[in-house]
Amino acid sequence: MMKEINNLDDVLLQIENLKHTMKFSNELFPIMKDLFVFLKDMIPLLLEANISIKESTSRIPTATDNINNVSKMTETSTNQVLDSIEEITVKLNNLGEMIKSDDSKENQNLLLEDIGNMVNEIIFAFQFQDITTQKLEHTSRILRTVHDKFVALFKSFDQMRNNSELGSEVARAIEFEFEKQKLVGQENKEYFESNTQDIMRQNVEISQDDIDRFFK
Repeated sequence: MMKEINNLDDVLLQIENLKHTMKFSNELFPIMKDLFVFLKDMIPLLLEANISIKESTSRIPTATDNINNVSKMTETSTNQVLDSIEEITVKLNNLGEMIKSDDSKENQNLLLEDIGNMVNEIIFAFQFQDITTQKLEHTSRILRTVHDKFVALFKSFDQMRNNSELGSEVARAIEFEFEKQKLVGQENKEYFESNTQDIMRQNVEISQDDIDRFFK
């Protein structure tokens, strides 16, 4: 009676038991032996790939949100600094006019106080760098973790390639598909660039239909 399968170890044990109980001819035995080795390598690899993809999928949105927040925060703070500098410039010009016209010291001091407050606002605005640095460091850690997961996955993939002839053939087939997709992507990029160069040079207005046509 077949043992109940509850986890990956049970699957691997069943494969091992099946290998010992089945009888093969001399011609078939090397092929089946290679198949069993491939299955023992492939099942953990698929499980590992599934876990890595799930974890990466859950982490990437956080990294994207962090980058978007940093971008918005930087834009807001930069605009605030530029606005403050513009106002300070106007107030300094007004102060110069007051000094020339020998305006009261009280008015001059009030204007200087306003300028001092605006300088403090600029200093406060630049504190966003501490927050953005923390967010970017967090994002870096997330991306590094995702990278490490996939590095480990590719190492397991190489191990599968080296352990059996079938694993090697499967690996070659997967790599061939990757190269094919990469070539298609490069061809699409070159096609897009060659068909948009004249339009960009002539500054011709591009319609939505023109854009959609490039991605069909």
